[in-house]
Amino acid sequence: MKHRILSYKTFLIATFSMCLFFHQAESLGFPAGSNGWHLNSSFQTKANADLVCKVKIQSIRQKRIVRGNLYPGEPELLEMIATSKVLSVIKGECPGSIDITFRRPTKDHLRLGHSLGELYTDLLENEVCLVFLKASGSNYALGRIQSKARVDPEVVDYNLGQTPDLKLLAEFLAGCHSENELVKLQAVEELGYLGDALIRKLRSSRENKESFQTMALALVRAKEALMKMRSSDDLVIRNIAIISSFQADDSPGIEGPLELLRMNPSDFDPSDSLKKYGIRDFCVSSLQLRLLKTMDAMTRRVIVDLKNGSVIWREKSSPYPYRGVRGFNYAGFYRQALECEVVKNSDPMRSAIANVLWIRYEKLSVPEMIKLLDDSNMHIRGTAVSALRKCIHSDLSNSWEPRHFYDPAAAKEYMHSGIEKKLEDRQKDYQDYEQEYILYWKKWWQEHKNEFGTVEKANNGID
Repeated sequence: MKHRILSYKTFLIATFSMCLFFHQAESLGFPAGSNGWHLNSSFQTKANADLVCKVKIQSIRQKRIVRGNLYPGEPELLEMIATSKVLSVIKGECPGSIDITFRRPTKDHLRLGHSLGELYTDLLENEVCLVFLKASGSNYALGRIQSKARVDPEVVDYNLGQTPDLKLLAEFLAGCHSENELVKLQAVEELGYLGDALIRKLRSSRENKESFQTMALALVRAKEALMKMRSSDDLVIRNIAIISSFQADDSPGIEGPLELLRMNPSDFDPSDSLKKYGIRDFCVSSLQLRLLKTMDAMTRRVIVDLKNGSVIWREKSSPYPYRGVRGFNYAGFYRQALECEVVKNSDPMRSAIANVLWIRYEKLSVPEMIKLLDDSNMHIRGTAVSALRKCIHSDLSNSWEPRHFYDPAAAKEYMHSGIEKKLEDRQKDYQDYEQEYILYWKKWWQEHKNEFGTVEKANNGID
């Protein structure tokens, strides 16, 4: 009995510790990751680093033993100092040589089953890398997660521009040509984050024509590199390039994403990913979910005209812009994606799809909205009802969101009057009247489904 109690306590401590770690990791940016993977270099440079530079590690020495503060199972850590030659500076100022402090676990078996790559950003003698540092007295400190990027070669021409994002982009464009698969993978991943960052800055920079044109050209370079990487023979690099393409507003077509969703997760499972990359996040099941969540996230972003930075609107006089990735056949993709077994068995995947159907409210996707009315998840059913109301402009159904979400006339009134109901009131309304809403739309579908007989046609126009 005593042994059982002790084992149970150990399990609780381990579970709590892992939850704490992932909570802390996710707070630094989406998606969560460590040791440089899912780094989001643009975000880290802007928000979390005093100095970002490219260094070559010349020597490493142990400074002291310090108390651990990440896991109860790691009472002690080794604090190390890496004397480094500065090859180039992305953000900040520093001398030609700096000391970087970082930490290592004292014992491998105290990592609770996680690899060094998952818990710590480690430095090695003679390696070249980008480091995202916090000032620490006369030295600089390297964080334990999301603070290092693998790069290659040592010298890169910053010919795209001198802002931090454009220097980072030059580094990762060069990394796409590396013989090192780890460098190449991280480069492809970072092109997505940087592409998204540039797109979001284009609108605010359109008054400065020179700055706008510089960023627009850099974005084109990122898209060209991602297009090439989508043809990679490496399963993970190919699919990360597809995901990054959505971030950089470059349509990868529907066949590549559908191929990923149709893959068997056992083809490259978490243990395979851990063995090859040091983290589990590059397994097929994680890539499948990440694809759909990224597509969802990118439909929150408006489509910007790369010629002048203006927003592209849905229709003339419409108060709503196009959202998502230009040129991608969302309706055709989601029609087939909902038939994939992995999607049928995953609430988060179907939820991500429902969100996009709601945000884009295309009539071509009405059959899929109707199909989701029978989903086992109430949130997904409610999102489908909401998508139908926005798309069809019906008088009935779903007051869980304000009218200005689906009624252009109300949108103009909203600018002056504000939200009609509190969110909790709208959610309660949907729960109270859900069956009425669903029955309404099913009856409506029986009366109008013949109007959607040509739904298989491809999208035309801007998206």
